[in-house]
Amino acid sequence: MEVAAQPEPVASQLERMLAHPPLVSSPSLSRFLRFIVEETIAGRGESITEFSLGGRVFNRGEEFNPRTDPIVRVQAHNLRARMARYYAGPGAADSLRIELPGRTYVPVFRMLPQPAPPPAELAALPQSPVPTKLRGSVLVTALAAFLSVAGMASLWRTSVPAHGAAILQNPSSAAQDLYIRGRYLMDRQSEPAMRQSIDCFQQAVAIDPQFAAAFAGLADAHNLLAQYGYISPRDGMEQARRAAQRALDIDPALAEAHVSLAAILEAYDWNWPAAEREYRRAIELNPALPAAHLWYGMFLRDQDRLEEALPELRRAEQLEPLSVLASMNLAHAFLMAGDSSAALERALRAVDLDPDLASASLLLATVYRKRSDTSGADAALARARGLSAGNPHAVALLACAYARKGNRQEGLRLYGELQQLASHRYVSPFDLGNLSLVLGDENRAVAQFEEAYRQRSAGMVFLRNERAAWMQHSPRMLSIISKIRAS
Repeated sequence: MEVAAQPEPVASQLERMLAHPPLVSSPSLSRFLRFIVEETIAGRGESITEFSLGGRVFNRGEEFNPRTDPIVRVQAHNLRARMARYYAGPGAADSLRIELPGRTYVPVFRMLPQPAPPPAELAALPQSPVPTKLRGSVLVTALAAFLSVAGMASLWRTSVPAHGAAILQNPSSAAQDLYIRGRYLMDRQSEPAMRQSIDCFQQAVAIDPQFAAAFAGLADAHNLLAQYGYISPRDGMEQARRAAQRALDIDPALAEAHVSLAAILEAYDWNWPAAEREYRRAIELNPALPAAHLWYGMFLRDQDRLEEALPELRRAEQLEPLSVLASMNLAHAFLMAGDSSAALERALRAVDLDPDLASASLLLATVYRKRSDTSGADAALARARGLSAGNPHAVALLACAYARKGNRQEGLRLYGELQQLASHRYVSPFDLGNLSLVLGDENRAVAQFEEAYRQRSAGMVFLRNERAAWMQHSPRMLSIISKIRAS
């Protein structure tokens, strides 16, 4: 039931929302929500417009043009998503709801009907305490809001293995909780989060050794650790392969497992026809699985099949709108397609979903630079610089960004930082080669790329793309590219 904007209860509900996840971690969205709620309860709701929000909440100034700058629309989308996550988790029992309907920036306030008191004869009966397990499940409910219904459905579906006997996959609630946490953490993309996700999946399969989806998650986490250059390809991809094969042994019809196998075939084996067959098989088995569309879309984009890639990446975003990985990859695809406005919208969303992810801020800097927004690019680059310490992949990308904007000295300094990191941990030779090329040291770049080829670094796939033709400077470079294309 919608209620009038009564200041005291609405203000109390606002403060409660801002003090809890997921809004407490986003100052920009908290400022947005506070502004629209306080303006509404003060009787000034009619003055809340996209233009006024751009200037007063997002500091865009008098020159703000909503038609060319989608900041307000993007942040409103993100705010609605975070409010939904709040009411699915910490605010599940709140009787007063603050809502932001679509196509408006004026919130409404709803009072949920309270359950009627039990009859006297029932009220007199002794009440059982709420189990601790159930009370603790509120956090898992909040994390589960990140996953789509279709993605969650695979946890409990019936599968038919090769011998024909149906198996009901019904892992314990503890294993399910760990799986949900693992998928959520893996999507954050940072090295600590991905290592934590591996721990979650390992615990899940220790509890339930027949939990096929958790083995697929384990494969994906090892795969991403290797693709981001946090561990060597051999270490990461061979562990990923074993986990993916275990998932398929348990359930040959599990779409997630086919996605896991396809990603290994693509990024490590460089067997692109087989990878595409596995991606297509995953979509055939579960057309509503976000990961199937996302990873297939990334595959098509990296094969320079952009027109085919964009629908897949858009579908992934529709199915899983809170995925950082989906937002970032769609932003990359839009940038390749020349749609910098759409790329900006997705890059801003990625930063808002995970403000601490250096690669998201670096992507935003790239988009701003493409739009000739120097101040926006510099601010995003400065933010990325503060987030990249100790992260070899982020440091390499940061160094490339500085070198491309003309600050070669900073690029060289960061190259030295990468060499220091390489003295005590794995640093991808592809990242080192790419940075060397940007810095103009082709001999060192080719030597690093030859090592990356020997290691089968995932980034080498980009060198076979026609869009990477600017890299083809020397016979040694052409030799590497021809070997990759022949794989």
